[in-house]
Amino acid sequence: MNEAGAKILFVDDEKSILSSLQRLMFDEPWECQFVQSAKEALTFLEKNAIDLVVSDVVMPEMDGIEFLAEVQRRYPSIIRIFLTGFARRENVTRALTEGYSQQIIPKPWLDQELKDVIRSALRQSDQQKKHGPKFQELINSIPLLPPLPKSYSQVQDCIIGEEVDIEKMVDLISRDVAITSALLHWANSALFGQRFRVDTVKKAIVVLGTNIVKSLILSESVNRTLAGNLPTSAGFDLLKFKCHSIATATMSCMLIKSLHGSDAELQDRAFIAGLLHDMGKLTAASFFTEKFAAAVEKAKEGSCSLYEVEKELLGADHAELGSFLAEWWTLPPYITNAIRWHHEPIFGAIDQEVVSAVHVANLLSHQFGYGDDGKKTAYEIAEEYRESFYLTDERLEILQVETGTILKALCCRQ
Repeated sequence: MNEAGAKILFVDDEKSILSSLQRLMFDEPWECQFVQSAKEALTFLEKNAIDLVVSDVVMPEMDGIEFLAEVQRRYPSIIRIFLTGFARRENVTRALTEGYSQQIIPKPWLDQELKDVIRSALRQSDQQKKHGPKFQELINSIPLLPPLPKSYSQVQDCIIGEEVDIEKMVDLISRDVAITSALLHWANSALFGQRFRVDTVKKAIVVLGTNIVKSLILSESVNRTLAGNLPTSAGFDLLKFKCHSIATATMSCMLIKSLHGSDAELQDRAFIAGLLHDMGKLTAASFFTEKFAAAVEKAKEGSCSLYEVEKELLGADHAELGSFLAEWWTLPPYITNAIRWHHEPIFGAIDQEVVSAVHVANLLSHQFGYGDDGKKTAYEIAEEYRESFYLTDERLEILQVETGTILKALCCRQ
């Protein structure tokens, strides 16, 4: 992001705090304004465009919680941060959970930490702008965007250039029973050519390759993290979701393999993109539970697809939400593109083959009964994709049987 010109408004009733912040921000490329009351801040916002507000909590007349709630109502595209010495107070916690503020910084702050949080928030704001004001409003109603899963980051740290610290990866992965189990299942699956021969994490890493290992860890971590936010009333079936993701990944890989049998890297990319393509559904179900549940019900009642109904009820579909999260985590572009365009591959200007493979695999996955997005009408695959992937009736039958075999081996039954 080009940070020059980013506009930040600091609000605190103590002059000494504002003076300290002014000195701290002096060498930064941001346009910073400093005011001493919420009332003054609201007046300033009426006349000036701002990307980010950093506000104290305890202030006379109008406190920071009331102020940021008002900012959220009037200017939902503005990123909001609390700066407070009362981080554990109940009303501050409530303000975070209700989305008035998306981050909290304790007083006294650490200079570098404060700057890092602001940079991260500005990057978030910059990415949101690519999607338009309605999308900004939707994202900014999320209390706090989830960070990149720690397990994924730790494994990523084991890979420096062409060098891979296998022993460190084995140690990290072995600490997590669920991830270890998933890797061993995949390494012994027919898709990767190994049957009942891989019995250690180290062998699994060698068989699968580090990119597949990272994607499986990311998928497992995302499912665990976001699904943990789901209330029991959400109506979201995590098992069906996982089966659909696995089926789509499997068939994406097979489709690319039928065209590029010797290109293992492209096959891996198709698998990874297929595995993560519906990440936005978990995001929608976790943070916009009622609206997402309503979208699923409306899709079941009519002939529209879920993602079409999502646009109507949420203002954005799960493909947009998922791609934004992928951008936020700086995942590779081919993953972001596949997530964003798996329903509309014609708009995927780059990584076209991977995006198209995920698109077709997603439709076939639903067609074969893996996953349910509420749509009643048939899943039709355009003739151009039938031809490009040689989808004869015989080929479709082979894909269905092989995918079913792999899902059964992975203990993924619906």
